Amino acid sequence: MRVIDTDTDVDLSALTAWLWQASIGHRVFEERGRQILEIADPADAQVARAAYDAWRAGALPAAPQKVRRSTLRAVGRALLRFPGLTLILLAALLVFPFSLPLGEGHLNPLAALLLFVPQGGTPPGPWRLITPIFMHFSVVHLAFNAAVLIELGRRIERGGSTIGLLLLVGFTGVLSNIAQSVVSGPDAPFGGLSGVGYGLLGFLLALGRRRPTDPRWQLPAGLAMGLLFFLVLFSTGITDAFGMPVANAAHWGGLVAGALAGLLGPVPGRERRALP
Repeated sequence: MRVIDTDTDVDLSALTAWLWQASIGHRVFEERGRQILEIADPADAQVARAAYDAWRAGALPAAPQKVRRSTLRAVGRALLRFPGLTLILLAALLVFPFSLPLGEGHLNPLAALLLFVPQGGTPPGPWRLITPIFMHFSVVHLAFNAAVLIELGRRIERGGSTIGLLLLVGFTGVLSNIAQSVVSGPDAPFGGLSGVGYGLLGFLLALGRRRPTDPRWQLPAGLAMGLLFFLVLFSTGITDAFGMPVANAAHWGGLVAGALAGLLGPVPGRERRALP
């Protein structure tokens, strides 16, 4: 939750040190020439704003000795706040033990049922349009995709709705899988949430253009540029030399699908304005 929007030349280091001493999770980033302070828990918003006002007045008190929440409790709160995101990640984690052997060329019955193209004598079915997004072939593969999905998915679910996020994941997942299947052919198994991740990126970039004053849909420039840089870099085939094929068609297909959804679809919720 964003609580402070100020000039970039304002040094917030003393304030952020106070917030950390008070066990208030937060981050500071630059966006559109402004400096934004965002807190992790909306319940801390009033305390953070009061501390900012006191700091500006030169009367910042000693940080309160706030009891730190246990890791388990913090995880539980996150699961309740983002049920759609949690459901997607849980599905990927449950499938992971069965899709991991595919990285070494070993096919098991469950993985064969989830691939886009039927293999191992398994029957065709409409579920195959979406199930490859839950398949990952290494720990790094899963960790990177999960990190991107958490960073982008939480923004969409918080700014819109759980149903909206799930529909967007389904839409971008199906189209990215179809794009990859067309390019790679029936004999090359593929999987992962990266196509969905780029779909969420395309959605946020497009929606940010439609609602430039709504802070829900504004991404930090560094995050967006970094993901687009890797998209272009991987598309050169540089990873093939290291034996790491990348589903580039899924990435591009997801990006285009997400952008179309952001440009042509309804804008979730009412428009909000950035803090003055």
